[in-house]
Amino acid sequence: MFNLHEQLLKLQEGELEIHNDFTFEGIDSTAAKRTINGLTDKLVVNGENINDAPTFDTLMCFARDLASIDPKLVARGLDMLVAGFESEIKQVSAAMNTAGHDPTRYAEALDRYAFLFQWTIERGESAASKSHSSAAAASAAQTKSRKRRANTAASVIVAAGGGGSTIAEIVSGWKSKLLDLYVLVQQTLEMPLGRIWNSVPERDTFIGVFTRLAHKIMENPAYTKDSDFQTVMFRTLCLWFENYNGLYGLVTMITQNLQHYEHQSESMAGLVQLAYERYDGTQLSDEVLRAIAGKAFSSAQHDKTGPKSTARFLVKFAQLAPKALLRQMGLLIKHLDSEAHIMRSAMVDVIGHLVLHLASQEEQTDMIKNQINEYFDIIEQRFQDAHFLVRAKVMQVCQFVCSGPAKFPKRRPKLVTLIIGRLEDKASNVRRHAVRALTMLLETHPFSLDGAELGMDKLETRLEGITAELAQMAKGAEAAHTEAAEEVDEEDASMVSSVGAEAAVTEAAKQLVLDESEAKDDADDAATEIADSVKAAGGDSQVPDFASAGLSPEMAAKAMSLQFQQRYYRDALYFVYQLQEAQRPLLQLLGSTNKSEVMEAMDFFVAAVRFRVDGAQEGIRRMSHLVWTPPTTTTAAAASAAAAGGAAGDGALEEARGVRTKLLDSYMQLYLTPNERLSAAENTSRITRNLISLTFGATLAELTSLEELVRILMSEGLIGESVVNKLRSVYGYTKQPLPPAQRRGAIIILGMLAQANRAIVTDDIDLYLRIGLGKYGHEDLAVAKYTCTILQCLGAGKRKNIVGARDASEEEIRRLPMNNPIFEGLRRILEEPRRDPEWFPAAEQALNTIFALGDKPEALALRVVKDMARLVQDLVASSVVDDDSRMDVDDDDSNGATDPEHSEPAPAVPERRPVDPWDLTRLVFVVGHIAIKEIVLLESIEAELKRRKSDDEPKRKRRAAPKANGGDDDDDDELNQIAGTTEDEIGDIISAIRERELLAGDRSVLALFGPLLVHVCQNLGTFGDRLLTVHATAALAKFMCVSSAFCEKQLPLLLALLQRAKSPVIRANIAIAVGDITVCFSNLMGENVQYLYEPLHDGDVNVKKTTLMVLTHLILNGMVKVKGQLGEMAKCLEDKDPSVADMARL
Repeated sequence: MFNLHEQLLKLQEGELEIHNDFTFEGIDSTAAKRTINGLTDKLVVNGENINDAPTFDTLMCFARDLASIDPKLVARGLDMLVAGFESEIKQVSAAMNTAGHDPTRYAEALDRYAFLFQWTIERGESAASKSHSSAAAASAAQTKSRKRRANTAASVIVAAGGGGSTIAEIVSGWKSKLLDLYVLVQQTLEMPLGRIWNSVPERDTFIGVFTRLAHKIMENPAYTKDSDFQTVMFRTLCLWFENYNGLYGLVTMITQNLQHYEHQSESMAGLVQLAYERYDGTQLSDEVLRAIAGKAFSSAQHDKTGPKSTARFLVKFAQLAPKALLRQMGLLIKHLDSEAHIMRSAMVDVIGHLVLHLASQEEQTDMIKNQINEYFDIIEQRFQDAHFLVRAKVMQVCQFVCSGPAKFPKRRPKLVTLIIGRLEDKASNVRRHAVRALTMLLETHPFSLDGAELGMDKLETRLEGITAELAQMAKGAEAAHTEAAEEVDEEDASMVSSVGAEAAVTEAAKQLVLDESEAKDDADDAATEIADSVKAAGGDSQVPDFASAGLSPEMAAKAMSLQFQQRYYRDALYFVYQLQEAQRPLLQLLGSTNKSEVMEAMDFFVAAVRFRVDGAQEGIRRMSHLVWTPPTTTTAAAASAAAAGGAAGDGALEEARGVRTKLLDSYMQLYLTPNERLSAAENTSRITRNLISLTFGATLAELTSLEELVRILMSEGLIGESVVNKLRSVYGYTKQPLPPAQRRGAIIILGMLAQANRAIVTDDIDLYLRIGLGKYGHEDLAVAKYTCTILQCLGAGKRKNIVGARDASEEEIRRLPMNNPIFEGLRRILEEPRRDPEWFPAAEQALNTIFALGDKPEALALRVVKDMARLVQDLVASSVVDDDSRMDVDDDDSNGATDPEHSEPAPAVPERRPVDPWDLTRLVFVVGHIAIKEIVLLESIEAELKRRKSDDEPKRKRRAAPKANGGDDDDDDELNQIAGTTEDEIGDIISAIRERELLAGDRSVLALFGPLLVHVCQNLGTFGDRLLTVHATAALAKFMCVSSAFCEKQLPLLLALLQRAKSPVIRANIAIAVGDITVCFSNLMGENVQYLYEPLHDGDVNVKKTTLMVLTHLILNGMVKVKGQLGEMAKCLEDKDPSVADMARL
C-alpha cells in the first residue's frame, strides 16, 4: 500500500528506495525515447497502470534523472504524466457518478501521481534555478566551470538552455503542461474528495502537494508575469480555500510571500481579490489584513523587503477591492504611525483610493460623507510628515483624488493652500509633485461656467452683478415685509419685530465670505488674507432668507438660484486668488537647478494661460529665458529606458527630452498650434496675433530670449511662410491708423525671424525703407529702431548652426556702397529734430546699421557729427570755470532745466543764442557711440585681415616649396619667433590706430570732442540737465575704452564721479564702464581695483545689482583676481533686497 505522506518524508530526507532501479544517465537517446513511449502507452490506456511496481519505479527513475535527460524527452515525459493523470481523473469522475462503484480504489493511484508530480516539477525547477546560478558564476569566473562533470544536475540544462532562469525557457511545452495539470487539479478539487480518501489527513496530504507546488512555481517571477498562468494558479488555491478549509494555510502562504518575495506583492493582492469577489473570500481578506495590521515594521535597513512588499500589496488591494479593505481600516490605520516611511506612504495612498471609492457610491449617506471628511483630515495631516517621500506621496494622492469624477469643492480650498505651502519644501521631489498636483487641481477645477476661464475681471463683474440683483430683490422683500407688518396689530408687531428684517436686508448687499465649514478650515494666514481679498472684491453680504420674506414661489426660486451663483463666483474668485499666491514660488522654481521642477512649473504656467489666470503671462515671459539652457543630448538607450518606466517614467522621459525642448513645445502649444475649427487664413491671423502679443510690455532681456526662441522655431520650420507674409502686411499697413504696439510687434518678430532666414529682409527691402525709415518710422521712432535692427541682417551671410553665435569671424560680412538708399534713410533718422526719448535707442541702432553695412561708415558718421555740431557751435565760445567740486551736484529731479542754485552763470555773450541741452545731449551721445563702433570696426578689419592671411598661407607655402628646403623652413620659423609673424604686425597696426589716430590724430574728428566731454563731466552742476549729464558721462566712458592714454588721463575723473555723482543712473553706468576698462586696459585698473567693490555698498539697489553683475563677469572670466575684497562681496549676502543677496550667492 502506497502511503503518500511517508514517501514524501523519505524523498525529503533522501532515503527513498527504488526496487527496480533504472538509470537514464548515459543511455542512448533512442533507448530513453523507447522507454518513455512504452510508459506513455500504458498510462494513456489506463491511468491505474501507475500502480504497477515496475512502471512506477521507472517513472521515479525518470523524475530522479530529469536533469540528464534530453529536454525534448523531458517534455514528453511530463506530457505522459499529465495524460495519465487526466485518464485517472476521468475514471474517478465516472465512478462517483455511477452507483455501486467505490471511489476509494482510486486513492492510491492519485497519490502516486501526486508524488511523481511533486518530484518531477520540483526537480525540474530546482535544476533550472541551479543552472541559472551556475551560468552566472561561470560567466563571472570563466575558469573551471567548463570542466564540470557531464552527470551533474545542471549539465544538460546549461548546455540546452544557456543558463535560463526557468525550465520553461529550456523545455519546450513545460509551461503549457503545467497549465494543463492545474486545470485538472481544479477539476479534482471540485469533486467531493472525501469519498476517495477515508481520512482527512490523507486527503489534505494529496491537496497539499499541489498547493505547495503552486507556491514553489510562483516563487519564480517568470511565471507570475503570465496572467493566464497566474489566474489558473489562483483559482486552484481559491478552490482549496473554499472547499477544503484552506483558509489558514492560504493566509500563511500569502503572508510568507509578502515577507520574502517582493515580486509577489501585487499578485497576492490579485489572489485575495479573486477570492473575495468570486469565492466568498471575505474571511480570507479579513484574516490577511488582520495579519498585516498585527505586524510592526521598523525603519532598519535589514527590514526592507517586508514593509516594501506589504505596502505594495495594500496599495494594489485598495485599487482592486477597496470595499474589502475598508472593513479593516480601523486596524490598518495604525500603520500611519509606523516607523517605516514606506508603510506611512502606502497608507496615504490607500486612503486616497478609499476616498475615490466612497465618492463613487450612488447613495451618499451621512456616514459616507463623514468617512470622506475623516480621510481628508488624515491626508491634510500627512502634509507635515517628517519624511519627504511621504509628503511626495501626499501630493500624488491629491492629484488622482481631485482628478476623479468627484470634485470635492468643500475640501479643495484647504488642499490648494497646503499644496502651495509645499512649493517651498526643502525636498525637490516634494516640490515637483506639489507643482504637478497644483497643475492637476487647476486643470480639473469645478468652475466650468463661462467657458471654464478664470479671468478675475470677468468673475468680479459677474459677482458684482449678481450681488446687485440680490440686493434689489432684498429691497423688494423689505418693502413687502413692511406692508405686511403695518396690517398686524401692535402685539403681533412686537412679536415679529425680533426678526430684524431691516438689519438682514442691510447686510444682504455687503456680506460675501466662504461658507462656515471652509472658514473653520482656513486657519492658515495666507488663506485668511486671500479670503479677505474675496470679501473686498464682492462686498460683505449676508444672504437673506428669501423663502420667509413673502416672495412668490417663482421669485423665491430665482433668489435661490442667484444665491447659488453668488456662492459659485466667490469660490471661483477665492481659487484664483490662491493661484496668484502660488505664482511667486513657482516663478522661483523656473530658475531651479532641478530639471524636473522647472518642467513641472512650465506645465503649470501653460495651463494657467490656457485658463486665462491673471499673472500667468509673467511666468510665460520668465520661461523664455530657459532657451539659453544647454540642449540635452539623450542616447537612444536612455530614452527607451525612460519610456519603459510607465507612469513612473513619465518624469524621467520628460527630463531626458530636456528643458529647452519642453520650452519649445510649450510655446508651440500656446501660440503656434492651429485651431482645427478655424480656416487656414484664420489660423494664420491667430498665430500672427499671438506672436505680436509676446512683445507687448516685454523687457530687453525678455526680447533677447524671445529672439533666440523664435529663431530656433523658425530654423526648425515650425513657423510657416504665411505667418511671415501676414507679419509683413501688419507692419506695412497704411490704409487706416494702426495701434503703435502692433506695428512695433510685427517688426520685432520679423527681426527675430530674420536671424534664421535672411531672405525675410532681402525679399522686401523697399517695405522696410518705406515704413521703418520713412514716414511711419519718423512718427514712431521705436519702429525705426527695430527696422534698423532687421536691416543689420543684410550684412551677415550664412550663420553657423551655433546658438548665440555673434562673432564676426563666424559670419560672412557683406558691405554696401554709401550711396545706397538705406544710408540716406538712416541719416534722416539720426537728424530727426523731434524731441523724443525714443530717439536715443533709434539712433544707436541706426549707427549700428551704418557700421554693419557701409563700406565707408566713418564718412557718413562724420557728416552726421558735423551737422549736429553746427547746432551747438555757440558752446565753443562759452567759458565756464572748471570746478571739480561741482561733480557731485547732479540733480535727479531736474527735467531738462539747469539748477539755478548750483550752477554758475557763464559770461554773458549777448550776440550768441544759448545752447539747447537737447542738441548737446544728442551730439555727445552720437560721438560716444561712434567711438565704440570705430573700435568694433577695427576689430572686424583685423579679424578679416588675419583670415585672409590665413587663407593665403597654404598658397604661399606651395609656391615657395620648390625653392625652399627643410633647413630654410626652420630658419623661417626661428625668424618668426624673433621678429614676429604677420598676424602680430596686423595687431600692432590696429592698436596703433586706436591709440594715435582715433582720439589724438590731427585729422581725427573725435579728438575735438574729448575736451568737451571732460568739460561737461567736470561741471555736472553747471550742465544741470539730467539727460545731458547721463549721456555725457557714458560718452566719456566710451572714449576711455578707445585709447589707453586718454583713459589713464581721465581715470581719476571717472572714479571721482563713481563716488560723488548723485544720480544712481550715472553711478550704475560708470560701474559698467569700469568693468569695460578693466577688460580693455587691465594694467590701468590694477592699482585701482578697490573702486570696483565700493558700489557694492551703494544706497541704490540698481547700482548694487549692476556692480555685482560686472564683478561676476570679471571674476568668472579671470579678469579680476579676488584677494582681500572677498568680504565686501560676502556682506551682500545679508542685503535687505533678496535679488541682491541671490546674485551675491552666485
